[in-house]
Amino acid sequence: MVKEYKCLVAPTADKVIGNITGNITAEPNDSGESTLGDLIADAQLYNTSNPSYGGAMVAFTNPEGIRFDLNLRGSELPCNVTYCEAFSVQPFGNNLVTMILSGTQIDTLLEQQFDNTSFGNKGILQVSKGFGYTWNKSDLVGKKVNIFSIKINGTSIDPSILYRVTVDSFMVDGGNNLFVLKAGFNRTVGSLDNVNVSANYIKNFSPLAPGPRDRIAVVK
Repeated sequence: MVKEYKCLVAPTADKVIGNITGNITAEPNDSGESTLGDLIADAQLYNTSNPSYGGAMVAFTNPEGIRFDLNLRGSELPCNVTYCEAFSVQPFGNNLVTMILSGTQIDTLLEQQFDNTSFGNKGILQVSKGFGYTWNKSDLVGKKVNIFSIKINGTSIDPSILYRVTVDSFMVDGGNNLFVLKAGFNRTVGSLDNVNVSANYIKNFSPLAPGPRDRIAVVK
């Protein structure tokens, strides 16, 4: 049965959707940021930043939901990326949800990610371009992020200002202890699941290179 269905889906699975110039992986640096996490968060922001699709200013993605890397194969440069490979990265049908959070709630969200202590720095939320912050490894959970270090497009967030943020439907109701997301309001649900969001981004912006992983900083 599996062989039969693999044959049926092969034309879609094997379709080349784009290419990469280097390995783009879920392996985090010391701050918890990965090149593939950056790519996925960027894809989510690209899909939801238009006011008609949510008007997001930042996107957060769940690193445990990234299940496969995009690697170069042998000496092939640039490396083709198939739809099957994109599906393997995010083999779920989660939709994107854009909502309103205050600056204080964004800070709380970043603090709550450290409640997943069993994951270490591999549990750090991946963030879209234009968003950045610093966390302190030695501080206690709940006090690791200085709210004044959180910036969107170079400007520090205001605790009282409201911002539109995008997450996936697994996170939206408190998955991975991200309970502050339950308070998000004025929600817009995207029509595409996260697999097709990333696939479309790869198609539109190829060739893609691994990024510098400079959005999240850590103080030891």
